[in-house]
Amino acid sequence: MKKIFKTIRFLLAIGILYLGFYPISLEPLARESPAHPGMDGAFKVNELLAQTQIIKTNAGLGPEAIVRDSLNKFYTGLENGDIIQFDANGNNQKVLGNTGGRPLGMKFAANGWLIIADQKMGLIAMDSLGNFNTLLNEIEGTPIQFADDLAINKEGLIYFSDATQRHPIEIENEFWEQRPSGRIITYDIKTKKSKIILKDLFFPNGIALSEQEDYFIFSETFGIEIKKYWLQGAKKGSIEIFNNKLPGYPDNITFSNGTFWVAIPSQRAVSIEPLTTKPFLRSVLLRLPNAVIQGAIPKPYAMVLGFDLDGNLKYNLQDPKGNFYYITSVLQVDNKLYLGSLKETGIGIYTLKQE
Repeated sequence: MKKIFKTIRFLLAIGILYLGFYPISLEPLARESPAHPGMDGAFKVNELLAQTQIIKTNAGLGPEAIVRDSLNKFYTGLENGDIIQFDANGNNQKVLGNTGGRPLGMKFAANGWLIIADQKMGLIAMDSLGNFNTLLNEIEGTPIQFADDLAINKEGLIYFSDATQRHPIEIENEFWEQRPSGRIITYDIKTKKSKIILKDLFFPNGIALSEQEDYFIFSETFGIEIKKYWLQGAKKGSIEIFNNKLPGYPDNITFSNGTFWVAIPSQRAVSIEPLTTKPFLRSVLLRLPNAVIQGAIPKPYAMVLGFDLDGNLKYNLQDPKGNFYYITSVLQVDNKLYLGSLKETGIGIYTLKQE
């Protein structure tokens, strides 16, 4: 019996040493997450997005972002690198080319180029013939690790996010570390000059310019905040909170008709968010089997939020069943919302109800 107890004590000691001190590659920091606003009141649960029409993408998975050209043709990029074109109903799909990477955010420039933030290739452009050209894949001696989303002003200046310098593959490690390394970069199509304008951000993702182009707002996905960066006026160069009372992790942002549309691909991991202030406990969890960590990932849920110019909620669209889930982008065209998703094999089309 004594030998059994000794063996148990020995195993417990080994387990404690392993959980507390076994080397891991991550370096968690302490940071308090913004408070969860709750799923009542302004964010009351509803099933509006259950009415989303799903149009399958014949070429593959993951239409992350959707854009439209002046001829009312639509475009998106897929996980396999394909850029596809389709009509307003999601039909007549055809592959125009392949980036060789993973296209994420995209916008049209005034010269007709489709500018693409490609996770693997950096900032690239596709011309009308389907030819690709790399605009920027490194800056100040550092690589563009995770080009994510972008906005382009009338003068051809591109603002784009490089979401992380640490975890371009396993992005969930950005949550576990809470160590900011993302940045926002400008690239001038005319002069080809680039500049880092913001850095040390918590996975900067969506970017959208105001109508007057005097500021842009951007999401910090794992910071769970949307911020405003002033480009003109007395506040030029300063950052303000646009909204940090969010029920989910913000992704791409677009602006249309006085509304900033924010895609929410996932609800918040409320069971483990309190651990953001406890880096040692997070490091202990990271030594457990991966199945334990996977159990904390929120279930599929569909959510799209629309905010006014002051960051106040205008639209609260949800589908708790997540029939079209992991929504990563929203494009408004008249009363239609075209929805992208990182994990669906189709695009979503939702019709806004008349107010």
